[in-house]
Amino acid sequence: MPPLDIVGTTPVLVVGSGEVVRGDLWLSNPTGADIKLTGARITVTLPSGPEAGDIPLPPEVVVPATGVRRMIVEMGMQPLTAPGTYAAALDLSTSAGDQTVAASMVVTEVVAAVIVPDRLVFTGVAASAVVDGSVVVRNEGNVPIVVGPIADEPLLEVRAHPRVLAIGTGGAMVVEPALGLAPTGTATFTNATPTIPPGGWSAVTFQLTAPAALASNAHLRALPRIGTERFAVDLLTV
Repeated sequence: MPPLDIVGTTPVLVVGSGEVVRGDLWLSNPTGADIKLTGARITVTLPSGPEAGDIPLPPEVVVPATGVRRMIVEMGMQPLTAPGTYAAALDLSTSAGDQTVAASMVVTEVVAAVIVPDRLVFTGVAASAVVDGSVVVRNEGNVPIVVGPIADEPLLEVRAHPRVLAIGTGGAMVVEPALGLAPTGTATFTNATPTIPPGGWSAVTFQLTAPAALASNAHLRALPRIGTERFAVDLLTV
């Protein structure tokens, strides 16, 4: 007989997201003597084979006689582990003998695109001009990123606007200029559409077409999106 009972459902559920695996289980001591937990280890069967790691424990973990204690499961995980449900086992070392607890590790889907640079500046842009640009997209998640067509985006003029900082006694206002955005047309895009595997990267080239009418000597900004991330494109007109 195992020295400890598991309260609740087995297999025990642990969840992996990003770089961390977390979960918990409740240990019940059915005996009349305290049981000390001296070590814990988790083993997960991944497509590449079994992976094992120690579970950190605080000193002097004791499940009291006829009592219950919660055990926290936390360990590092390779962030590129594919999403899915994997069989696992928790090996416990106790003062009353060793015990193995069945577990399931659920790895969540993580979509994480990093765009470099996150801001591009083009100067001398005229009405209806086509400008060529490129960003690098790195996939730091665990699922492929399929780069789709970049949608048309509002083109915003960056202007100085008055901003109320405070209202004093008697209603006096303190006003200073601050940057604001005013719509002034639409920027259209065409772009490369690579598929980027987890841990990989790719250059995404694009062409931006300016509207047929543009204010002169203006600072314009578009915020195009790749996946769930946006980057800034600033246009300085002639």
